[in-house]
Amino acid sequence: MIARIIRAISGLLLVLQCLVLIAFFGVLPLLGFSACPVKGTNADSIYKDGSLAFVQEVSASDLTAGDVALYYRGRTAVGSKVTANDTAASKITVQAKSGSAAIPYSKIAGKGTGFSVPMLGKYAGWLTAGKGLLYSVIAMGIMFVVFAVSAFCVRDKE
Repeated sequence: MIARIIRAISGLLLVLQCLVLIAFFGVLPLLGFSACPVKGTNADSIYKDGSLAFVQEVSASDLTAGDVALYYRGRTAVGSKVTANDTAASKITVQAKSGSAAIPYSKIAGKGTGFSVPMLGKYAGWLTAGKGLLYSVIAMGIMFVVFAVSAFCVRDKE
């Protein structure tokens, strides 16, 4: 009985882990989107610190007034509304709390969807850097072993 419960729980966790991996590394890139963790605080950003922002991969020259541009200020991702796009100077002007700011095209990550998941960015940032990725792979391996052992213990008797 306990082996069946362990098999059900570990199997469900494995399926959920696989669905998340498929969504973030398979479906989103196929649709032209990427997930960007927002780190640090910035008063000009429409995204909250630690959130996971979804960005459509478009050329900076295609952004128009009213779009949300996701760009980097140092290592911090910032999402601000575009007020103007100067293609001749290869810069966009974004709305900032202190007025407006001109951002070069090279800093633009894409067009923000305006949708973000709070607090998930902290986990996503940790997961993609060093030990977080290693821990995740180890956790999936342990879940697979637990699932395999519990499935072996629950074999139907013929």
